[in-house]
Amino acid sequence: MNFSQRLGLFCLILISFLYIYFAFFNKDSFHFERPNNNEITEQPADLNIDEPKKPEEKHKIKIIKIFFTDSKGNLHNLSRKCDTQIEKSCFNYAIKELIQGPTNWEKSKGFSSEIPSETKILSIREGSNNVLIDLSSAFESGGGAESTYIRVHQLIKTARANTSMPVFLYINGKQADVIGGEGIMIKQPLTERSLDE
Repeated sequence: MNFSQRLGLFCLILISFLYIYFAFFNKDSFHFERPNNNEITEQPADLNIDEPKKPEEKHKIKIIKIFFTDSKGNLHNLSRKCDTQIEKSCFNYAIKELIQGPTNWEKSKGFSSEIPSETKILSIREGSNNVLIDLSSAFESGGGAESTYIRVHQLIKTARANTSMPVFLYINGKQADVIGGEGIMIKQPLTERSLDE
């Protein structure tokens, strides 16, 4: 073995010794590691793994009450479901359902409404302090005094059951202080005593 071979062997032994020392015995020293391509070695600073997922919003169902008459002419409240994800206002929905009248199933059970089927909702304005219901003039037409009294009472009881704010009734844009051909007086805002003389 000549000198150059011995030198090469010595260098090889020295490099092997240094590699073993730094790799296994000196943990604080700098050493090279081959990166594993299958592992993420660094995460972006804005990634928050611990952030919980937001639960999907569930539809909130609110029960509203609508008043119709039974076969004896007495007022009864019927419940309907208002989906708050679909309806902007459950009060608005209650008045719409009242004006549309009882369903076919409710009719089969003897329920009816004194509100004329031609009645239209012109607007329902819900403010921070009160609610205004504006109906077409068909609401006060036909049926006589008793029918008019019952339909106004249906509206009053439905409105009061679905909001705690004062409710005012308008007909064709004007506050309804007198309604119907019989001239029934209405005290506003609408309360259970609005039709008392």
